[in-house]
Amino acid sequence: MELAKNLQVTLNRSYGKTDLYVDLAQSISGVILIGFLWMHMLFVSTIIVSPALFDTLSEGLDKYYLAQLGIPATILIIVIHIFLAGRRAPLRLRDLRITYRMAKLMGHFDTWVWVGQVVTALMVGIMASIHLWTILGAWPLRAATSAARVASSGPADITWGGFAFPFYILFYVVFLIAGEYHGGFGLYRILVKWGWWERHTMGYVLKGITVIIVALGFISLYTFTKIAANPAIGGAIH
Repeated sequence: MELAKNLQVTLNRSYGKTDLYVDLAQSISGVILIGFLWMHMLFVSTIIVSPALFDTLSEGLDKYYLAQLGIPATILIIVIHIFLAGRRAPLRLRDLRITYRMAKLMGHFDTWVWVGQVVTALMVGIMASIHLWTILGAWPLRAATSAARVASSGPADITWGGFAFPFYILFYVVFLIAGEYHGGFGLYRILVKWGWWERHTMGYVLKGITVIIVALGFISLYTFTKIAANPAIGGAIH
């Protein structure tokens, strides 16, 4: 992130409008990622309707090479977004402490939203990497294999008195909440920054969408656990 900051300082010395263009690029990449996040959640939630529908869509993504092209493109946009957004993020411990004290002193809602954006950005970056590594190692995606993963105890088989620690359930619950917080409030901050919609109306709409997406995520996770408990629902695991 120091490279991004140094590059920004260098460019600003020569071009007065550089910061505007960088902010615009950051906003565009953010909107693209939010759109991907919501579309991804809608795709996953097809498991609620039918495992067969989930498998059909997954097979379609492979057949037309949408997954093979979409995943690298999404990773590239994520890297670009991190590079652009990271130039202003308080990444050092000292900066984080100063940011926390200033936000507490100001007591301003949008300031705390921004602090939450920084924290959830770190969480989403780490958890998305784990998620991608996991699904790419178990490709192709199918309802039965996804259900088995969600219901598993994760990379470490941790048990206490016969109780298996539900690693992936907890992992995806935290990932879902952090991702939707970052995406929902990220879009809110983008629209506020550019003044495209009235703040309060926009806030209610985005909160409503976030609640719907999170609810779909929870129901989808529950459905995956039911399929894992009864593989006949979703077919044999290959």
